[in-house]
Amino acid sequence: MPTSSRSFSTSLILCSSSFFLGALFVNWTYDHQTLWTPAAPDSAFDLSKTHYTQLATEPGLIQTIFIAVIGFALLGFLIKLYKPSESNKLFDGGSLVLFMAGLIVFMTNVRTGYDSLLDDDWGDVDEHTGINVIAASQVMIALTLLGVLGLQVGQYWAEVQDDEEQKEFDREQSELRAKRQAAAKAAAEEAGESEAKKDR
Repeated sequence: MPTSSRSFSTSLILCSSSFFLGALFVNWTYDHQTLWTPAAPDSAFDLSKTHYTQLATEPGLIQTIFIAVIGFALLGFLIKLYKPSESNKLFDGGSLVLFMAGLIVFMTNVRTGYDSLLDDDWGDVDEHTGINVIAASQVMIALTLLGVLGLQVGQYWAEVQDDEEQKEFDREQSELRAKRQAAAKAAAEEAGESEAKKDR
C-alpha cells in the first residue's frame, strides 16, 4: 500500500530538511556580508573564514549528527517510494532528486571549499572568490531543500483534495442509492396495491 503524505516517513523528510535549512540560516549571517554586499570589506571575509574554519574542524560528534540526519531523510524517502502510487512517484521522486542534488552540491562545492580553506590552497581562484563559492553553493542547497518542502506540502494538499473529492463522490453515490431504493420500494408498494386490487 502506498505511503501517505501524513505518515511518519514524511515527518522524517520534513524534519531533516528543516534541520539543514536552520543550519544554513546560521551561515547566512556571514554570507550576507560577503555574497550580497557590493565591495564587501576584508573584515567580512575574515569573519567568514573564521566561521567556516570552525565548521571544517567541527568535532566528530557533530559530523555524526549531520550524517544521521541525512540518513533519516533517505530512510523516509525509501519508505515512501516502496510500492509507490502515482502521487509518490511524482512528489517523492522529485523530492528525492532535489535532496540528492543538494547533497551533491555540498560534497562537491562546500566540502571541497572547506578542504581548500584548511589547506589554504584555493586553486585557480583567490580566497575571496573561494569563500563566495561556498556561500553561493549553500544558497543552491537551500533552494533544493525549499523545493523538497514545497513538494511534500504539495503532496499533502493533493491528497487532501483527493479525499474531499472522494467524500463528495461517496456522498453522491449514497444519495443515488437511497433514491433508487426509495423508487424500488415505491414501485414494490404500487405493485402490491395492484395485486391486492386484483384479488378483490
